[in-house]
Amino acid sequence: MTTTWSGPAEVLLHDADTGWSGIWALTHTAAMGALNLAMTVPLGVGVSVSYAAMDFREAQDELEWARPDVRTTVTPVRLGTVRPEDANEARAVLDRLAAAALDRAAALAEVETDLPSQAALSRVMARLITGRAKVTGRWS
Repeated sequence: MTTTWSGPAEVLLHDADTGWSGIWALTHTAAMGALNLAMTVPLGVGVSVSYAAMDFREAQDELEWARPDVRTTVTPVRLGTVRPEDANEARAVLDRLAAAALDRAAALAEVETDLPSQAALSRVMARLITGRAKVTGRWS
């Protein structure tokens, strides 16, 4: 991981709860990190990372729609800027954040009994999957 992003990312990965607010915190951090990374890398790479940021943000919107107070229950984490030479490591950080959010969303969907909440989690998971693919370039 990048030196500038490793500390805050590790703390968040460890401390984020397994519920809605933890998923939101991980997704928000991935979205903001992807935007920062997109401004650092060459245009060809930056476009796909920008699209990943949009996917992460759409996942955030779904979380906020399902639980309107979710953003007020957690303090957002900012990863900060990234150096161009750390772009590959930064992509790995974003992948780990999105994977952790995806794992939490899948686990929550298994126990969530409210159908609209299940549907929202399904849409969140879809956006996290596509965002991860755009960050990593792996579509399988």
